[in-house]
Amino acid sequence: MKAPWSACVLVLLAGIVWAEAIRADAPASPETCRVEPFEAKIRCYQSHLETVLQLEGTEQALTALEQITAQDPEALREAHPLVHHVGQQSFTRYGSAPLALSHCRDVFWSGCYHGVLQGYLSSLPAVEPQHILPLCPTSETVSAYSFQRYNCLHGLGHGLTIQFRYDLLKSLAFCDTLQGPWDRESCYGGVFMENIVSFQQARQAKPSPEHHHHDVTSFLNPQDLLYPCSVLHEKYLRACYLMQTSAVLTFLNYDFAQAFSQCARVQGDHQTTCYRSLGRDISGFTLRDAGRVNELCRLGQGDQVQQCFIGAVKDFILTDASPDPGLSLCRALDGPFKKDCYATVGEMVVPLFDDKTKRAQACRRGEDEYVDACLASATAF
Repeated sequence: MKAPWSACVLVLLAGIVWAEAIRADAPASPETCRVEPFEAKIRCYQSHLETVLQLEGTEQALTALEQITAQDPEALREAHPLVHHVGQQSFTRYGSAPLALSHCRDVFWSGCYHGVLQGYLSSLPAVEPQHILPLCPTSETVSAYSFQRYNCLHGLGHGLTIQFRYDLLKSLAFCDTLQGPWDRESCYGGVFMENIVSFQQARQAKPSPEHHHHDVTSFLNPQDLLYPCSVLHEKYLRACYLMQTSAVLTFLNYDFAQAFSQCARVQGDHQTTCYRSLGRDISGFTLRDAGRVNELCRLGQGDQVQQCFIGAVKDFILTDASPDPGLSLCRALDGPFKKDCYATVGEMVVPLFDDKTKRAQACRRGEDEYVDACLASATAF
């Protein structure tokens, strides 16, 4: 017996509803994410990366993010927050900080490691010094001053800042419980970076003029663009000024010439640090475009330009923990700036490679007349 027409319609409608429900519940794809407005796009990418991570693991999620950023410049600019998200979700998936860290890679400023530490600290009902002291151990494969260990300590600074609701002084005090000045300095950097990144994200989310962005966090001040560096204890100043231009540029709407003027206000040796910080920001702003970096760093005067290039070449290298982008920048610079650029490459390969042979190989991929400048730094210890 044939079903009545109305019953057929109900079956058809049920099928349509089922199909639409399946479509609505389907995981986001990069292609569908890419056409969304900015904030919805980033949430969509996060959802896609979470799905990949749950099904295939952290390694594949990082590969997926590399593919996304190769197609979408906006995603590339947001790559560090996105890879932080991958790290946080990795901790949730694996349930152990050491295990989650073992699945991370040094891509997008090593944000996966930072996110894992954020996730771990956020999972604790209360954080005490004894919780953080064992987190970044040395081992047969991880030396005390390796890039891998730096990432762990830097990520710890991020996690502490989030855990303590952006109380900068409390977060720095916990970094002070770590053994050794290098460990503490690495942690300080994560604190200052998280302080600024959280401010930038809040400012981006609330762009209307009636919002007073400086009250998003009490540790940045539009009336003093060098704050909090301008009031902190000397022991924190190097790490602080190494990040501060990110806040300066945000307040100045990326007026790079004015940012050089702000760095000129810094007293003593930390002025050099500020110019290098500006070089790092120029590298990120231009998405590591050597021509644009050359143009924007030259808005400085005298030694400011050289220090800007040094900061930029470090960022070229640290973005994906590879010396090759840094070598490319050095090749693109004029003669007077090349020697210090190549020497900086040599400095940066030390934490990347324990093996001096690998450091030397990296240096020899540069221009012949500057190999010695690179080797002098790369093989010094």
